[in-house]
Amino acid sequence: MTVVRHLSTDQGTTRKTLWRLFDGTLVESVLMRYPDRVTMCISSQAGCGMNCPFCATGQAGLDRNLSTAEIVHQIVDGMRALRDGEVPGGPARLSNIVFMGMGEPLANYKRVIGAIRALTDPEPDGLGLSQRGITVSTVGLVPAIHRLADEGLKCRLAISLHAPDDELRDTLVPVNTRWKVREVLDAGFEYTAKSGRRLSIEYALIRDINDQAWRGDRLGRLLKGKPVHVNLIPLNPTPGSKWTASRPEDEKAFVEAIAAHGVPVTVRDTRGQEIDGACGQLAATER
Repeated sequence: MTVVRHLSTDQGTTRKTLWRLFDGTLVESVLMRYPDRVTMCISSQAGCGMNCPFCATGQAGLDRNLSTAEIVHQIVDGMRALRDGEVPGGPARLSNIVFMGMGEPLANYKRVIGAIRALTDPEPDGLGLSQRGITVSTVGLVPAIHRLADEGLKCRLAISLHAPDDELRDTLVPVNTRWKVREVLDAGFEYTAKSGRRLSIEYALIRDINDQAWRGDRLGRLLKGKPVHVNLIPLNPTPGSKWTASRPEDEKAFVEAIAAHGVPVTVRDTRGQEIDGACGQLAATER
């Protein structure tokens, strides 16, 4: 893997890397330094086959799976950059890894699990990182979630839901035509029961599409009383796309509708818009 280029923003504390793999394939990773932690968002596939219409990577299609080594390499590079003080703020340690870059991690199951083992096995066999600092994000490949639940891992599972109703989710997340909302959530809660980790629900707020307060209410009803946290994501607009972020007043009403059911909910701090922060954007401009 060779670095095509680094792009930085937020006074250098957010750094996006575009990689060229041995066969010319392009993938991306992002390092984000906060006052209390450092998170890396990594790719598990070059492109993605899930075809979600609002996602830059999904619209590019799937090139191929990454190898375990290609996944781990992204982390090792980030750890070196932190160690050597390349990111403003002095030397630091990596605290969180999120499989939320390009690709559907559970569609590259064997290599992603291999990467998690390599990252978390004790030194010298692995890098000795904590499984609890790793989050695996999925659009909801139910059989793979069941399989993951039996791995004995302590990673967090995040489900990219984006709609609480099957009618809309069939459009936004096409895999929903195979595994419906309740089936996906049930599999997620099976994972939480076995891992002891709270389920994370990722929900990209898209203006006039899925950000109505009644959908927030419906989501709250689905999740009420469950070990769950809702992470709302203001959409990082893709140039030329009709999809864009919600209005502030709609975002506020959506948050309140979920919170009314006692469900923990936060709005993600958006970073990297000026460096094509949404995964897939940078690779698309390079092609």
